[in-house]
Amino acid sequence: MIKDTKLHERIDLQFRADAFDVFNHPNFGNPDLNVLSSSFGIITSTRFANGDFGSARQMQLGLKLMF
Repeated sequence: MIKDTKLHERIDLQFRADAFDVFNHPNFGNPDLNVLSSSFGIITSTRFANGDFGSARQMQLGLKLMF
């Protein structure tokens, strides 16, 4: 969401709110590709539990002054 507010004739303030993975769905990792493994073809993990890829719900706020 973005909200623009005019503070002065040539000065604007922009408030921004961003949300990623709002419904908190899991992002599954790749299946085991080792043919000799007992878990061959089975997905056993999610992707990057604490990183930018596949992480849980994230929200960020921003404020920009434009002149």
